[in-house]
Amino acid sequence: MMNDRHIRSLASGLRGVDAAIGGAAGLAGGLLGVGGGFLMVPLQVMWADTPPRRASGNSLAAIVPIAIVGALVYYFGQGTHQLNLTVALFVMVGGSVGAVVGSLLSARVPDRSLRMLVAVLLVVAALKELYDAFLGGSGTLEATTSLDFVPVQYLLLVLSGAVIGILSGLTGVGGGVLVVPLLVVGFGIGQRVAQGTSLLAILPTAAFGAIVHYRQGELDAGASGRMALAGVPAALIGSVLALALPQRILAGLFGLLLLVIAVRMWPTRPEAAES
Repeated sequence: MMNDRHIRSLASGLRGVDAAIGGAAGLAGGLLGVGGGFLMVPLQVMWADTPPRRASGNSLAAIVPIAIVGALVYYFGQGTHQLNLTVALFVMVGGSVGAVVGSLLSARVPDRSLRMLVAVLLVVAALKELYDAFLGGSGTLEATTSLDFVPVQYLLLVLSGAVIGILSGLTGVGGGVLVVPLLVVGFGIGQRVAQGTSLLAILPTAAFGAIVHYRQGELDAGASGRMALAGVPAALIGSVLALALPQRILAGLFGLLLLVIAVRMWPTRPEAAES
């Protein structure tokens, strides 16, 4: 039977683990414009033995303050705003609707087929990012904040945001991982601006997901709070680094991130074995 000192020691260790997870995720999220959920969920499962659904809920709650801080740095950190408010708003609208639809469909869509589709899309986007980083011309990487979009392109932003929201709700892939390549590849927005815009655009999806998990009892407010407390200053550092680094380096890092996530997404067992 454990004594009080042993229990306090274990609790202190878990608090340290939560802070380490939040710090790592905040730094990577601010640097790459993705919120950090891609690190928080697996690290909670591996380091803190947190059940996957609760890890997702904790991650979504911690992402909100991390993404807010990162978006503010991208917007105010340079003379030219590295964030497009209009684009973020239209993606938000679609993503919020898509997140609701995705949560309703999560029990009806075959997980294996969906994961394979998302993994393939991530690989294609990763190859485009890596090509721009190492072989492409500078035009594809230029910061672009003033966009001359026609109405149909704004409609496409809403529809694309809805698709991303659905995929995020169904597969657990963070919205920023999909928003950034969408803006870079699909709409020709510069890498750094796409990352800043992504941090703002994912806020409604993360907040909605956190509320749903909380109502289902799958959110540990203490753990998510500790991750956020460590993640916010780390996101500040990561975002400042993102503004200082050449866009080719950012594109290369993001391409490598997409490849890693695609490998993790690919199902390793047949559908029958998973049921």
